[in-house]
Amino acid sequence: MDDSKNGWSNSWNHIGPTEIVYIDQYGAAANLAFVGDTILSIDNIEIHDSITLEAIMQKSTTRAFVKLRRNAYSHCRRIQSTVETLKMKSETKLLRAVNVYRVCIHAEDMLPQDENDLLGLSISYDARERLQVASTGWSSLAAIHLRPGDTIKEVNHHPVASKTMLQYWMSSSMEKNGFVELLIHSNVDQNIIYDELEMPEDVVIISAKQIAMIRTMASEKFHEMKRILRKNQSFSESKRSVSINNQIIEFPIASDYDPKQLRKSQKGQEEDKT
Repeated sequence: MDDSKNGWSNSWNHIGPTEIVYIDQYGAAANLAFVGDTILSIDNIEIHDSITLEAIMQKSTTRAFVKLRRNAYSHCRRIQSTVETLKMKSETKLLRAVNVYRVCIHAEDMLPQDENDLLGLSISYDARERLQVASTGWSSLAAIHLRPGDTIKEVNHHPVASKTMLQYWMSSSMEKNGFVELLIHSNVDQNIIYDELEMPEDVVIISAKQIAMIRTMASEKFHEMKRILRKNQSFSESKRSVSINNQIIEFPIASDYDPKQLRKSQKGQEEDKT
């Protein structure tokens, strides 16, 4: 290509790989291309210098086929589904169904100060002092396969129990190998609230039956209930009156019609064995 025809000087021309340094979150390349990716070709025209790239980008077109080499990407492999046993202080055992899988995050060229921005991973401790995913960045590598509530068990086959250990093994692996592998435990049912699992068994059973009854109840039954608030009524001082209704209106609750009764317990006192 003749550089004089394009009006570009070789003094500023960069010969070599062309890397992406910024992605507009509202542009067409958002979530398709990422910072650090290398542009190999556009519309089957290979990119080896800045002049060629600038000449192609100045062409007016509504569609372009861009071939990239990923600098950072993530992939996962499911291992199995299992049941996790949780032991409480009251010597009760709770069962939780979890999916076990490994997530491998690759980043070839990454500066140490860019690790947090690229991964976009925020960690917190759960009620049992385990490492839990608190949040992930909207366009980060962690958001591809990790979800809030997932538990991190291992980093490159090393068990981790603190944020310091997690950061050390991840930083060390990224610098030496360019990737990090995480062992993740994820709830099978993401809609399960963790506090509900810690409720007594009798309370959970009664609540589940009440929810099932409400879901199957006909919509007409809800309209039969008497409204407490009345609208479009005159509140003039001369017509104010108070009347007492002798009709009794009862609203059933779960403990009234459910045959399952709550167990009696006295805090600090043992129940009689007789």
